[in-house]
Amino acid sequence: MPTIPGVLLMAGRSSRLGFPKALLPLGRGCLIEWTLSRVLSSRLSPVILVLGDRRLPLRRVLAPFQGHPKLRLLYNPDFALGMSTSIRKGLEAIDPAVPGVMFILGDQPLLRTATIDKLLRVFRSGGAPAVVPVYAGQPGNPVIFRRELLEALKRQQGDVGGRELIKKHQATVQFLPIRPAYQGWDVDTWEDYEKIKERFNRFSDEDPLAGGVALGKNRIGGP
Repeated sequence: MPTIPGVLLMAGRSSRLGFPKALLPLGRGCLIEWTLSRVLSSRLSPVILVLGDRRLPLRRVLAPFQGHPKLRLLYNPDFALGMSTSIRKGLEAIDPAVPGVMFILGDQPLLRTATIDKLLRVFRSGGAPAVVPVYAGQPGNPVIFRRELLEALKRQQGDVGGRELIKKHQATVQFLPIRPAYQGWDVDTWEDYEKIKERFNRFSDEDPLAGGVALGKNRIGGP
């Protein structure tokens, strides 16, 4: 069975936050380490991590991951022109014959590997043009797009993701409710970060470099 690749987007300028969100401290690591650890532990393969702003400090943080057989790091020199350029950069690195591609935001550290794999199973078992998680009634990320939509994604311009494509195909897109809903939280403001950090600290005693293996009784995001 062909594998499904993942494109992990972490090239943004974090302009609303005023600080590189990928480097925000979280537990025994920083935000991007937790998200990347979860993604690499999933059934996605390969995993394309698209970097842009602050790529040099990010590369230093990510050095322990760089020997991972599924991981490929890419630099998007056009990151200032918006998310569409990072989506395009990731797609250019992927075999065009893949059944589909999952796009993951780098600032969702509470996302579970099991949720990624659940989205993959639903995608493989049906024929929907996209599979979208729904958290507490709100569509979120990560999203899997089927191959026939990838060219349309490449043609987008500016700071946009796949939202318009999802709207266009809304009647046939599969929306999958996901619990707990905090898996969909991302970081745009300091308030978002504090909320995620508080939730994270309730449960986590893990090391992101251990691939999500709990050191204590509980795993991230709950027992």
